[in-house]
Amino acid sequence: MIIFAWMHCVRDHKMAGKLKMQQIAVMTGYSVSTVSRVLAGKSNTSPQARSAILRSAQEFGVLDELISGRLLINGVIIFAPDRAFNSRDDTFYNEVIKGIVEAIAPHDIYIRYCGLEEQQADLKLFLKKASDSNINAMIIIGVDDPTIHKLAATLNKPCILINTTDREMLLDNVSPDHRAIGFSAARHLYQQGHRRLLCLTSLRRDTMVSRLEGVKEAARYFHAPFDEALNLVVTEGFGAVESEAALERWFSQHSQEQWPTAILCAGVFMAKGAQQVLQRRNLTVAQDVSLMVTDFSWTLSEPFSPALTAIQVPCRELGIEAVHLLQNRITRPHTPVFNLMLQGRLLVRDSVIRTTRSIPREHA
Repeated sequence: MIIFAWMHCVRDHKMAGKLKMQQIAVMTGYSVSTVSRVLAGKSNTSPQARSAILRSAQEFGVLDELISGRLLINGVIIFAPDRAFNSRDDTFYNEVIKGIVEAIAPHDIYIRYCGLEEQQADLKLFLKKASDSNINAMIIIGVDDPTIHKLAATLNKPCILINTTDREMLLDNVSPDHRAIGFSAARHLYQQGHRRLLCLTSLRRDTMVSRLEGVKEAARYFHAPFDEALNLVVTEGFGAVESEAALERWFSQHSQEQWPTAILCAGVFMAKGAQQVLQRRNLTVAQDVSLMVTDFSWTLSEPFSPALTAIQVPCRELGIEAVHLLQNRITRPHTPVFNLMLQGRLLVRDSVIRTTRSIPREHA
């Protein structure tokens, strides 16, 4: 009886689906087979047919039934800086791309890739790749060029940004909450009694500026001093060699009384550079100077001794959530633009210890 009832429900569901497709066909003037192809995500239909059928499907509630199901597209292109496609060059973005691939894997969709500069990107290349008739959707990672964002919004194809900002507020975006990450990292150091905090970072992107603002906010929150001339070292990139050289210059220009009790680095490679400087000056990580990073993932970090206290950034989750936003934008094209912020997670490990210096209590 149970099997019979289940088969009866399946039959009714299929009949209801066929009826809705017939209604959509009548409403739009397209054949049932065309309606079926569009709802299956196939690309061999005109943009006009696709738009009309999806609009009608939304009115009949069909898209609501598909919102957690298949992606209604045939192909997606990922735009990102060239280094993102090589795990040795950019482990963070490479993990994000793996998250996208993982989320798209259950769907019958192919992925293409294209490298773009963060600023002053190649507009002709972008338009050529994005205008391909076989590409139905775009994901743009870490490209800050506002012209690219504006063009993407005019192509009538769903587009999701990852770890960048659309100042025109036309495109959905998913990003780490950089300000909260900076605040949480600095708060942990202040809570451990550190007052002389040195922040080692790169400010070439707005995301890192936001993270620094979070650090400054924590300093104000704990009534701790933060003078950029004394508490900040800025590099162009995030590499160990560059970070080591910049930090070495800072130490040589400041008296020992000004040396930090804790260094907050923007990434693991920067922490490697900092460790080299400390070793040359006979300073031990944790015992003499605590060391912490704000950009960390278990899969990204090289072996580090002692184990790094860090904010773990959800790298793969950024890619996975971007695909979910893409699915939402396809099935609900008229919903407000999303700006999804993912939180990091504090990992308390061995490279930070509590100092004997007291600090004001947190505000109530």
